[in-house]
Amino acid sequence: MSSAQITGLINPMRLRLGIKRAFTGDISEILSELLQNSQRAGARNVQITTDDSGFIYQDDGRGLRDEADFEAIVKLGESGWDQQIEEEQQPMGLGLHSLLAHEVVESVCFTSNLLSLKLDAKRWWTDEQYAVNWQDNLGVISFPAPGLNIGVTCSKGLTEDLVRVLTGNPQFTRSPAQGYYDLLNITLNDVVVHTNIPHPALPQIPLIETEYQNNRLVIGLHDKSGYSTTTGLWINWFGQMIEVPQHGHFNAYLEVRRGRPVNPMSPSRRGIIKDQALQGLLNFIRVALAEYFTQSPASEINALALQGFYRDYPKQARNLPVFVAARRKPYESGNDVGEATRSFAPAVFTYEHPQLLLAEDVQVVQEDGKVFSDTYGLHTFLELIGTAYEVLAADQSRLSIQHLWWKPGAPIPLLEGCSLIFHEAGQWGFGAEKEPPVKWRDVGNHVVFTFNDPSNWDVDSVDFTVGGADPQVFYQSDAWAAFDPTNDDGRSYEEMSESYEQSCEREIRKIIGNAVPQDFSWDDLIRFVPEGEKIIRLAPEYKSRRSHKLETVLLSLSNDEEVRLRVI
Repeated sequence: MSSAQITGLINPMRLRLGIKRAFTGDISEILSELLQNSQRAGARNVQITTDDSGFIYQDDGRGLRDEADFEAIVKLGESGWDQQIEEEQQPMGLGLHSLLAHEVVESVCFTSNLLSLKLDAKRWWTDEQYAVNWQDNLGVISFPAPGLNIGVTCSKGLTEDLVRVLTGNPQFTRSPAQGYYDLLNITLNDVVVHTNIPHPALPQIPLIETEYQNNRLVIGLHDKSGYSTTTGLWINWFGQMIEVPQHGHFNAYLEVRRGRPVNPMSPSRRGIIKDQALQGLLNFIRVALAEYFTQSPASEINALALQGFYRDYPKQARNLPVFVAARRKPYESGNDVGEATRSFAPAVFTYEHPQLLLAEDVQVVQEDGKVFSDTYGLHTFLELIGTAYEVLAADQSRLSIQHLWWKPGAPIPLLEGCSLIFHEAGQWGFGAEKEPPVKWRDVGNHVVFTFNDPSNWDVDSVDFTVGGADPQVFYQSDAWAAFDPTNDDGRSYEEMSESYEQSCEREIRKIIGNAVPQDFSWDDLIRFVPEGEKIIRLAPEYKSRRSHKLETVLLSLSNDEEVRLRVI
């Protein structure tokens, strides 16, 4: 097809007017176009100055040498760059039109060498003859101007936006100058503008530094805490930073300074085209990570990074020689449900030398031989078991993960109305999920317990099975292992903990029998008086003369009997 035939398929005027809609009007986009223009021109320094009428952009690049170069900047689709830049960066020849297309730009003046071209931004788009005869606005100047000088007359608001994006806090505003650290020295009103790589673009824990198609590539864990990201790939395209949406736990930073390893969108390089080139880069990153985790000694591998790989690339992770596990923390009396189930920091192990791996649940064998699974309580057995680990990231088909089984002993008799949860310590052993242990061991004098349903309000709603514990002591300390402060239901921590504590005290009073609460009422006392009798006298009793804490209450009854009640 000839050029004439192609031209016949295009409506030049409508296409030209449509160019205005190709730009967002954001000052960062305008600056990105100007900075890309400067790096292509071989500039090393850029000076930007502002005043109330607009701003001046000056670089020390090759500039515009003659009328043909000026024509290249006003002609749509023309760039005028040398062959290497054309092949590597493929400029569209639209960039500087982002200035003329902005609704608050009044005029733009391009000055270089001995020529100057000033264009009225409004007429440029609305007056066809004005645009066609652009040479009428091209003039000769007295002294040669180095590089390229662009004078922009615009609203004060646009100038203020320019200053803001170049000088704002990088934690909240990403400057379009960031990324040019090795290409351009930039100043704004004689103050140095930061051109460093944006902090989010680089992984917090670098793992691999290599090259991809002769360009620097850094791959690592996005976050030190192991959190995921939605922008896991950053491209530094000859200075301009481009975020690529990529969900996962890793960050990859590709610094493009030669070739064309990926294809930026046009105009303005606001993204990367999802094509074979991008997929090739993503595949390279995946393979590089797999090789890193395969070849590195287990002791040198970051456990959070390996966990992230298992989550992001489960298919490739199945072939790794390493996995992630964490040592379970022994239970400490008084821990709440969150503290009672925690583990130590994750570590990396090889499949050839695994540790003792235990599933989270406990298989509890009832008196009638029926078995049920409890989610919580494994940590109370760790003093008996020794060091044990939970699997965090692995191909579990390659591991032997054992289950703890427990046969509680005989029930401990308590007064009527008490919860029937207390047993002799019983026996424990290791088995599979559906297969009981071959060998059983005595729990001995250890206190162990399991449950499924924690509570933030009432201990009586917790489905405890308890072995080897003094019931009163259990409610004073170990019962708090089922207290769940995170499930707040709109209540405050103080309100929840107070209610839970009161419910524990109520259970202790049931166990003792003759006991009343600290804030006892007449109804609490009358429960202990035989029918037809009356309380003649009530005498509080303290632990000592100096003590102000009430310990017991002595009731003298009308039948000459006395009832002593503990205050709990």
